[in-house]
Amino acid sequence: MKAIEINNAEMVALQIENEIKSSPQGRYFHRLHLILLLARGIKCTEVAKLFGEPLRNVQRWAKEFNELGLEALKDSSRPGRPNRLTAQQLGELRSDIEKGPQQFGFTQGFWDGPLLSHHIQLKYSVSISVRQCQRFFHCFGYSLMRPQPVTAGSSSEAREDFKKTSTNKRRFVG
Repeated sequence: MKAIEINNAEMVALQIENEIKSSPQGRYFHRLHLILLLARGIKCTEVAKLFGEPLRNVQRWAKEFNELGLEALKDSSRPGRPNRLTAQQLGELRSDIEKGPQQFGFTQGFWDGPLLSHHIQLKYSVSISVRQCQRFFHCFGYSLMRPQPVTAGSSSEAREDFKKTSTNKRRFVG
C-alpha cells in the first residue's frame, strides 16, 4: 500500500499550528491531545518532540492536570490593558477609513497614523497614539502605501532619463 503524503507538508504544518494557536479552544484541544498521549504511556520527551512543544510546557501541563484536572488545560484570563475603543467604535472606525478622510472634512487625501489619531480624538474624545493607529490599519487589512514623488516642472522624458534603472543614464552635476 502506498504511503499517503500531504502536499506542501511544511506549509500545512505551519497553517495548522497557527490555527491551533489562534483560538483558546484550539489551544485547549492541543493540550488535551498532549495529555492523552501521556496517558497512553508515551514519555514527555517524545510528546514534546512530536508536537513541537518545549519539554517544560508538557511537564507543566501534565503536573497541573494531575492537580486540577481538565480545568488546568484551559486558558486562564490574559491580563492586559483594556481597549480604549469598544468593538462598536472599532467597527465605525473601519467604516470611516473606507470612506476616506475628505468625507470628514480633512484636506489630506489618504489616511495615515497621525490623521487617524486626530480623527479618533475628535470623534470619540479618546487619545490613541500614532503607532496604535498604524496597528489598527494592519488589523483592518490595510498596508502602507506612499505616493511616489514627482519632480515639479519636469517632463516624463527627463524623469525617465533620471531613473536608476533607465538604460540611457545621464549624470547631473550641481
